[in-house]
Amino acid sequence: MANMNGNDSTMLNPEKNICDILKVIKNEEKTADSSHTAYKTKRDSKEIARGYKICCLDKAEESYDVYQDLMSCIVLKNYKKTEIIQKNVDDYCKKDDELEKLINESSKLINELRVKINEANDAACAMANCIKNCIPEPKSGGERKRDKEQTRIKEVHKKLKDITDKTSELAAKGQNAFNSTVNVAGIQTFINTCGLKSFAANLIDSMKAFKDFITENIKTTEKDVATFRDELNVVVEELAEVTCTLYMEGTKEKGLHATRKFICEGECKDEPLDLSCDCEENDNCDDDDDHYESKNMKQQTEDKD
Repeated sequence: MANMNGNDSTMLNPEKNICDILKVIKNEEKTADSSHTAYKTKRDSKEIARGYKICCLDKAEESYDVYQDLMSCIVLKNYKKTEIIQKNVDDYCKKDDELEKLINESSKLINELRVKINEANDAACAMANCIKNCIPEPKSGGERKRDKEQTRIKEVHKKLKDITDKTSELAAKGQNAFNSTVNVAGIQTFINTCGLKSFAANLIDSMKAFKDFITENIKTTEKDVATFRDELNVVVEELAEVTCTLYMEGTKEKGLHATRKFICEGECKDEPLDLSCDCEENDNCDDDDDHYESKNMKQQTEDKD
């Protein structure tokens, strides 16, 4: 119960009040020191996390750049070439079909022409033999009076020879033309242009699969870049917050320490207070209020004496 005469030592004892304040300050200083240490550890972990996210972002961006380079420098160029190859093969196959049709038609016409030329040559030979048998070619040194007739006979035989020579020449050319057509048909069959269609189809399918693969990886790595960028930004913000809190706790700790030091070591205008127990760095301040009351009673007794 408080002393009604105003002799309440607890209320009037400045040493106890200051000691209580010092206890609070010391506790808060310890708390600030612990928080400072904890936030320093947390800051270090956030810095490690930031480094990891930066590494992940670098790898994602590197992969993204690689796939973009593949798309720009290899895929698009070769895919376009493959499309051109396929178009050309289709055109060649179309022309090959047309060529085959022309070869067949030409072969048929040349064969028919060759047959007719051979028939004409045979007819010319038969006619020549018949004329020679009927009108023999005159021999040199015959009668002079028949010179004009012999001359005409010779002209007939000469014209006949020209005809047989021409038909024989045409027959040979017709046979050569027919043989050439057969050779061209053989070459056209051997080339087998339409056999390239399956090759072109496989090539375009392979290039399309490759293009789709690169496109999918570009999308995936682009998402990875965005994800790691967002995660890095979150870590940077958290690191900034932790760093500010770390500095704040450190400043608080230094401020409390400086306040306690000022109370314990500062100069007093009156007689200095006995705060040795409260200013000990080893936390020897007794929490029992009886300690301060007994010490205060002792001081009052000495004052009365």
